[in-house]
Amino acid sequence: MDTYKYLIINLFSRLGMLFIFAFILSNLKATKDLLYKRSIYLKDKIFLSIIFGIFGIIGTYLSVEFNGALINTRIVGVAAGGILGGPLVGLLTGLIAGIHRYSMPTGLFTQTACAISVPLEGLIAGYIGIWIKGKKNIWMYAAFTGAICESMRKISVLIFSKPFDQAVNLVKDIWFPMVLINSIGLALLFMIIDNLYKEREKVGAEQVNLSLDIIDKILPYIREGLYSENIEKITDVICEMTEFDAVSITNKEKVLAYSGEKSKENLEVGSPISQHNIKVVNTGEMQIIDKQVEKDVFFQYSIIVPLKNEKETIGTMKFFKLFPKIITNIDIETCRGLSKLYSTQIKISELEKKSQLLVQTELKALQAQINPHFLFNSLMVIASLCRTNSVKARELVLHLGNYFRKNISGGKKMIDLSEEINHVKSYVEIEKARFEEKLEVEYNVDENIRFLLPPLTLQPIVENAIKHGILKKKNGGKVIITAKEDDDKIVVSIYDSGVGIEKDKIDNLLNLDIDDSNSIGLNNVNKRLSYIYGDKYSLKINSELNNWTEVIMELAK
Repeated sequence: MDTYKYLIINLFSRLGMLFIFAFILSNLKATKDLLYKRSIYLKDKIFLSIIFGIFGIIGTYLSVEFNGALINTRIVGVAAGGILGGPLVGLLTGLIAGIHRYSMPTGLFTQTACAISVPLEGLIAGYIGIWIKGKKNIWMYAAFTGAICESMRKISVLIFSKPFDQAVNLVKDIWFPMVLINSIGLALLFMIIDNLYKEREKVGAEQVNLSLDIIDKILPYIREGLYSENIEKITDVICEMTEFDAVSITNKEKVLAYSGEKSKENLEVGSPISQHNIKVVNTGEMQIIDKQVEKDVFFQYSIIVPLKNEKETIGTMKFFKLFPKIITNIDIETCRGLSKLYSTQIKISELEKKSQLLVQTELKALQAQINPHFLFNSLMVIASLCRTNSVKARELVLHLGNYFRKNISGGKKMIDLSEEINHVKSYVEIEKARFEEKLEVEYNVDENIRFLLPPLTLQPIVENAIKHGILKKKNGGKVIITAKEDDDKIVVSIYDSGVGIEKDKIDNLLNLDIDDSNSIGLNNVNKRLSYIYGDKYSLKINSELNNWTEVIMELAK
């Protein structure tokens, strides 16, 4: 019992020193980034193997020498590497720690046994990591892994350490203390790692909540574009709701709005923009300024983000912090999100100005039903993809721009069918990103069809099929868009395998006298088709309740 007490006390003290290294490791940005990744590539696995191999080596250096053996916490690093990185990382980590153990000039009685068992322990920990992936309370499984790995090492000592009687006596003395301490060590380490994940989720939730609150308050003002009469209310709200000490909005030449602490540079509305702002205008890229080279600069830290209309940078938003405050990831993501939202709204504002020149009152009515929630939801999807799939996020931004450009610019009286189909595809890609497996869309359009039709003819029908057909069905469904030539006419149909429509409601969908927000799109399309082609070319709706709906239009060639 005295031996147990001696070994447990000494191992606990070594474990404490090991956890100082673990704490430093867990707070390194590179380690955090790697732990958060969903997919780990070969270079990541090599990096993990080296890090946890060093972890294992430190555990060896912190050993307690006892009867020719080194009593240590090496398995904490090796098993952790295997659990987090899988069998390959576990094996490589074990090889690094095992080779180092074999080179140690002390603890020669168990030298060979430990060098052989450590890589196998890492490999076993890797397979256990695969088994427990996605489970709750990983720390419990980590403790179990520590017990298994330590037991494997003791079996190795019995096999490879001679004489056998001495090996048996050694195992009797050290098995319980080493299993106990290393199991506790692994459990504590994975509690730290679990805390990292929870911290990340908390930061993400705070960022989303903050962004939503800010958007809710500034949306009425940014709708007016860059030259809004209420532009200073935007900077006032952002300054009030964030940790920034000042916020400004500029065009390419001067400050349009400024809120917050007054600077020594007398920065105010009408002041020329700084060289940093000019760089952002010219490059269109965000700038983070964390070290000023000028003397007596009041604001030591700032983030400058571009405001764009299409590809052109037309202004900036600048977020200031006083020394010695630092810029956090939440600050950066908040600034980037506000920039995207404002830029999108500037684009929409410009398009809305053009839409005021339209003389087609029916088209204006259809444009008026554009749902701001669609824009908001689309931006949230794009924002979430910016970290995980930047290529997909960029594609959706282009689709979103194309969607609103077609929706609002509609100055043409007639457009080609292919152009209308592209508009539909932009809308569909955004909805598919939101609803994933619930939505499938198929296009059966003859490639040789060349035909003009009114703008915003197909998209409202497809939107209706998705919103009121597919998405109301628990498992979603499929939309099929078909366009083909039939003698002297073009037949276009939008079929959906959604919830269907009751027969007595079908007529109401096409009845302009019925005040129904769900049917204004169909009403508008139906009226314009009838006006251009005649009543016989109006929309036809067929449906079977709970099964499908098909909207058919026949267009004169």
